Amino acid sequence: MKNKIPFEAFGEKQEVCFTITGIAELERTMGKSVQQIISSGDAGVSFCLAALPIALKRLNPHIYLNKIETFLENGGDINELAAPLVAAIAASGVLGQTYVKNAMAMYYPDLYKEESDEETKNA
Repeated sequence: MKNKIPFEAFGEKQEVCFTITGIAELERTMGKSVQQIISSGDAGVSFCLAALPIALKRLNPHIYLNKIETFLENGGDINELAAPLVAAIAASGVLGQTYVKNAMAMYYPDLYKEESDEETKNA
């Protein structure tokens, strides 16, 4: 199952998603593992430029340079671009199921409720 994360930063309703092949491609492009990227917080412009074409399945990275520039010029924050990409990495399962559940709960809270919430309702 591919877990998709909503991505609407460019004014379009899109979803970002990483496959294992996409994760490997991102690691090759960035020169470090996704664990290193996430633990270092190194999810800036270079990360977004590398990750967007992979996660959105459009392999022309030049498209995203202009989109990112326009987004930032219009008051956007690089974290608004990076956060869903990092969540999509977590949702891929490469970091373990706890990360999958946390990422999916952040973007789909009605579908991924905490077990304690469900236990309270059933009590």
